[in-house]
Amino acid sequence: MDFYFDCYSELSLQRYMVSDQPRTDAFAAAIQEVVNDGDHVLDLGTGTGLLAMLSAKSGAEKVYAVDQAGVAEAAKQIIERNHLSDTIEVIHSNATNFQLAEPVDIMVSEWLGLFCFAENMLDDVIVCRDENLKKGGTMLPSGVELLIAPVDSSLLYDIEGPGYWKNDVHGIDFSHLETVELKQALATKTIIPNNDLMADGKPIIALNLETATAEDPWQSGEVEFIAERDGKLNGFAGWFVAQLSPSVKLDTGPNQPRTHWEQIYFSMAATPLKKGQVIKVRYRLSPHPVEPRSLSFKLSVNDLEFDYTVG
Repeated sequence: MDFYFDCYSELSLQRYMVSDQPRTDAFAAAIQEVVNDGDHVLDLGTGTGLLAMLSAKSGAEKVYAVDQAGVAEAAKQIIERNHLSDTIEVIHSNATNFQLAEPVDIMVSEWLGLFCFAENMLDDVIVCRDENLKKGGTMLPSGVELLIAPVDSSLLYDIEGPGYWKNDVHGIDFSHLETVELKQALATKTIIPNNDLMADGKPIIALNLETATAEDPWQSGEVEFIAERDGKLNGFAGWFVAQLSPSVKLDTGPNQPRTHWEQIYFSMAATPLKKGQVIKVRYRLSPHPVEPRSLSFKLSVNDLEFDYTVG
């Protein structure tokens, strides 16, 4: 088992996710909406078994709770303590080598990472879906959108970001480090106030998870924004929206309740903008060439190009 799965065996990380109320409440509402009496459900990456137990309580006849991490043993104990062992079977298994005797009606998986696709768990979800979900079966989440928006934030750039280096420290000049840090192009997980957006977010990638392939997230394209106020463009915000069920969305954007994913801030050298000015952006999302659980996100704006690492 690699370090990634070892981390998910730590109950502190499991607590971090379960205690994310917007996340947990949204999945609970979606499961209540889509799981019907008699359904067979597969919960991939079950962790503590929460989504599997919610599925059982919503009327599922049989639930398969699958996890490669050692937390599967804790899930089994929790399920027993909640008197749901007759309905839920905990399976300690790798997702890509797992096939049930009969396909299920619904597949649930909270595979979402930073900027949606960091951790690259979606690959395993798709393999498991193709092996174990009935034709016409339900995926939860059923779809995801990845969005970006232009940002003008003195806090994120000048105080917490590369702009900090413009300040003398005890009379010592560090200013050249602003350019050096910008070239490192590290994406930052943070809270981005909605008032710092210079325009509404726009989707750059949208997937139907009932049909998506492992290659579908890796896309490039162009998107345009119109500045809604005067300011200085000094970065972009990134977040995702997951369509969990027909009427339930999990939105991790700046104007929504805080989740453990927060948002991603992509800093760049400040460019003055006037209200109504067009911001043209080229982008490319791809797997990181070195770090298997991270992403490479390339942004090109105003003849400047940055290749950020996310994750």
